[in-house]
Amino acid sequence: MLQEAAVIALGVVLAAASWQDVRTREIDAWIFAVGALPAAALIYMNFPYPFYLFSLAVSLVLASVMRFLGSGYADSIAMALIGSAPPVPPFPTAFIVILAGSVLLPVHMVHIYLANRGKPCEMTSLEKLTHICISKEEFHKNPTKYIVGEVRDVEKYDPRRLEVREQWIKAKYGLPYLLYLTVGYWIYVILYLSGKSPVAGIA
Repeated sequence: MLQEAAVIALGVVLAAASWQDVRTREIDAWIFAVGALPAAALIYMNFPYPFYLFSLAVSLVLASVMRFLGSGYADSIAMALIGSAPPVPPFPTAFIVILAGSVLLPVHMVHIYLANRGKPCEMTSLEKLTHICISKEEFHKNPTKYIVGEVRDVEKYDPRRLEVREQWIKAKYGLPYLLYLTVGYWIYVILYLSGKSPVAGIA
């Protein structure tokens, strides 16, 4: 029962973080600090089991790779926290979360495509699914929601330094990846609570 409560508590923390991420693209450090508590409890309860250690290691490796490739600290920290949740064999927890969260991808692409209809930005067919055409006023209204130009490391991106002269801007925009992870995690929670995880039964 304690383990199930910790799994759910971690999901609540991820939901709070993704909600703040959607609104401001910034997350308070205390949210992840709170998330470390159920994560630590889960590690303590499951640490002796080999497949759990493998699942945890997969998440930590993915978190490191994400950060190396330029993802924000929030996404990497969330992935590391997700790894503390017990796996549902034969898949590590991170694999389940990533695959389940991908259900948002087609919804995201349709949303972006519809938002670009009638906008004057020149974009390829692929860019119409990955970028959004916004006015200069919209960009200045909430610049942290958009990424303009080629950015390899989002943590080093500062939109306040940009000199936007065009009236219409082609920017990268979409649902924050943390929201994908959160949706995927809650689908994992449903699978986990359904009793399909032998780790859950012995921990």
